[in-house]
Amino acid sequence: MHQHTHQPGSSLGVASLPSAALIRSPLGLLARRSYRVGLLGLAIAIMSAADLYLTLLYVTHTGMNEMNPLARAMMEYQSPALLALLKAATVTLSVGILLVIRKKRSAEIGAWIACLFLGWLMSHWILFIEETRGMNIEVMHELAAGDHTWVTIDASTRMLPSRTVID
Repeated sequence: MHQHTHQPGSSLGVASLPSAALIRSPLGLLARRSYRVGLLGLAIAIMSAADLYLTLLYVTHTGMNEMNPLARAMMEYQSPALLALLKAATVTLSVGILLVIRKKRSAEIGAWIACLFLGWLMSHWILFIEETRGMNIEVMHELAAGDHTWVTIDASTRMLPSRTVID
C-alpha cells in the first residue's frame, strides 16, 4: 500500500498557501515595516478626519481657538470647503509620501510621530469638549475677546447640519 506524505512546499497542503500562514499568525503581518506604515497611515487619515469634523463643528457653531496659523488663515476666508480641501490635500500628500517610502525606517518613524501627535490632538479635543459642555456661548465669546487665535466661520457657510451633535 502506498502512503501519501506531505512534503513541505508542495501544493497539496493548505499550509503551503501564503494566506494560511497569515491566518495562523495574523500578527505576522505586523513584523513587516511596510504593513505597519500602512496601518499607521490609515490611523493618521482617520484621526485627521475626526479633527476636521470637530474643527468644522465647533468653528461654525460656537467658535474655537485655532493654534495652527495656516488653518487660522484659511478660516479667515469663511469657507469650510476651503479648509476641508486644505486638510485633505495635506493629509493625502503626507500619507502618500509615507506610503511611497514605506519600507524605510524613516517612514515608520515619521508615521509614529504623526500618530502620537494626532493622538495628543484627540485627547485635547476630548478635554475641550468636556470643558465647553454646557458653557454659554456668550461667555465663551467674552472669554475669547482679543484672542487672535479665536476663530469662527459664519453659520450661513456651514457644511455640517445645524443640529446639536455634541451634548
